[in-house]
Amino acid sequence: MLLIVPATTKTSCFNVFRTKKPLSYSCKRYSAIFFRINELVSNYEVLFIAIDEYQKDIQLTPALFRTFSGKFHFVDKEGTAWRLAELLPGAISHEISEDPEISYQAAKTMGKFQLFLNTLLQEKFSDTIVNFHDLPGRFDIYKKTLNTPRPELLENARTEIEKAEKYFFIVSQYQDIAGKLPKRITHNDTKINNILFADKKILVIDLDTVMPGVIMHDYGDMVRTFTSPAAEDEPDLDKVIFREEHFEALTKGYLEPLKDNLTGVEKKSLLTGAKNIIYEQGLRFLTDYLNGSIYYKTAYPGHNLIRTRTQFKLLESIVENEKKLNDMINNQF
Repeated sequence: MLLIVPATTKTSCFNVFRTKKPLSYSCKRYSAIFFRINELVSNYEVLFIAIDEYQKDIQLTPALFRTFSGKFHFVDKEGTAWRLAELLPGAISHEISEDPEISYQAAKTMGKFQLFLNTLLQEKFSDTIVNFHDLPGRFDIYKKTLNTPRPELLENARTEIEKAEKYFFIVSQYQDIAGKLPKRITHNDTKINNILFADKKILVIDLDTVMPGVIMHDYGDMVRTFTSPAAEDEPDLDKVIFREEHFEALTKGYLEPLKDNLTGVEKKSLLTGAKNIIYEQGLRFLTDYLNGSIYYKTAYPGHNLIRTRTQFKLLESIVENEKKLNDMINNQF
């Protein structure tokens, strides 16, 4: 159900239209520093008209509120977009999957969401972030960064730079398969904390990057964020392990609703997608570290270097067990 809220100032998020019961809601702001605001606003209009029709049978995501002008966003004079969403009492998201059943249910929900996304026309959506999943581009940016950092940053990151070179073959693997994959509308940010567990409902959130993409990246980001019991910035690498039972659970969950809707090339690309996304994220953290940590929020010096190490440790586990993991994937078809 779509409800009406005023849209006149930034404080409109706190002037909610009241029904008989008090409303709980979440207000989010979106800066043009990170998003193409016009494209974000346009995508949401198309997306939620389709969701509203589709959710007659199954709820996919929390409801959004409309402004008095009938839009899902209010864009202020600074070009910042504001959006109001339903906040479900008692709902939780997980930073780490503590149980394979959580991984299974979360991935299954994302698979069902992809079934819905498959019904949408690609030409109606634009990129809200340009080159969001572009591994060759990310690697090129990383290589250029090597020419500019302070000497001490280069020295501190010497081991990580060697690993970045070691895994360069993943860029070639991506390039070999990318042109053969069908473009679809995909979520593009399928981290474990973008699945909301609310009573008996499991919903997909953070739809800001719903735009043209490929299935292997959505699968890959689930592998990246579901399989390790450690935080993304865990300094003790002994705690960063690849949990095969979570990998198997999320693979089963994601593919149960989706497997009959994938092409043969998409099926073969899944583990490549996992390697691609983990390597890409490692490069992004490493690039930011070498640039002086100007993009990702950090809590201490070297924070981005710690993040890089956890990504490369996870990647190492996947590369070493690639045949076994591919067999687990193939067993689902």
